[in-house]
Formats: sequence, structure tokens, C-alpha cells
Amino acid sequence: MPQRVVRLGPEAVRHFKMLRATDRARLKKTLRVALGENDPRVENRNRFRLRRPSGQFEFELRDGDLRVFYRVEEEQVIVDAIGQKRGNQLFIGGAKVTL
Repeated sequence: MPQRVVRLGPEAVRHFKMLRATDRARLKKTLRVALGENDPRVENRNRFRLRRPSGQFEFELRDGDLRVFYRVEEEQVIVDAIGQKRGNQLFIGGAKVTL
């Protein structure tokens, strides 16, 4: 399987910069392996299609308490948002979100 290009959208870049340095390093590696080297459409325990896809998000990737929302377009993976779980609540860009 050829390696896919993983791109961060403008909002995802802002969310990425808000993370701690250790979380950014961990997430960078996870994105490269889980979305770039492996097929991002194949579901597993930490990578799955959203039950109710929104207009922008199609898939979710879990990495510890971090959540990555992305879509696949041909040979590109577009990351639209990066969030963080705190308990049973999801925060994206510092705001509480309900999907």
C-alpha cells in the first residue's frame, strides 16, 4: 500500500498548536503511522467511521485522550479537527463539543 499524504486543515493546525509539546510529538507519530502508512479507511479499535458523519468529519482516530477527526480524499487524508477528551466530554479548540 503506498503511503498517503496527511494534511492538516487550517483549524486543525490551530488545534495542533494548542497541544502540549509531548502530545504534539506523540500525535505526529500516530498520524504518520495510522493514517499515512496504514489504510485510514480500515476500521479498528482506535480508528473508525463516525456513526453520524457530520458535514466535515467522516472518521475518528483515538490516541489516548486525543481525538483526530478526518476525511479521506483519493490519496490524501485531510485532518479537520483535533480534540481532547476530558472524562466523557470532548473539547475542540478549547470549546466543549457534542458530536
